[in-house]
Amino acid sequence: GVAVEDGRILWEFPWSGGRSGGIMPIPYGDRLIVSASTGGVIAISPRPRNGEWLVEKTWENPAVEMYLSHPVLVGDTLFGFSRRASGQLFALDARDGRVLWLGEPRFATNVAFTKSGDLLFILKDDAELIVARANRLRFEPVKRYQVADGATWAQPILSGRRLFVKDVSTLTLWTFD
Repeated sequence: GVAVEDGRILWEFPWSGGRSGGIMPIPYGDRLIVSASTGGVIAISPRPRNGEWLVEKTWENPAVEMYLSHPVLVGDTLFGFSRRASGQLFALDARDGRVLWLGEPRFATNVAFTKSGDLLFILKDDAELIVARANRLRFEPVKRYQVADGATWAQPILSGRRLFVKDVSTLTLWTFD
């Protein structure tokens, strides 16, 4: 963690989780949920104490790991995509890191998530968009769409009832009722 005003390092947390894979830490209360390509998922709690910063690991789950696919948090549930099982969706309890459910193996090579309320928008790299309910008990797809002709590796952008999807050569605007 760095100080905003001057960039000085406030705290560090050495972790042998492997390469980061571009996953941004997910804020959850006073915690940061972090993943790396080979290290599973952890939650850390950095906090000042007596003029210094203390960072403690609050939970760790080696059963899933994320790489290039940012998860989303809905309430106390983290929905993500693990490289394990040749690519599978998962839901974790953000409070303790417990796996709530695992999706089918070989679901996709990569996915990109966005959310709106209790809906998840899951864009597979083969351009299939799955709208699913953010369900803590199971994967609950509501609708499936083919949204591009080429591969879709970019994050979809949701703006109101509009969804912007970028494939390898085009940008498409989809609207929802």
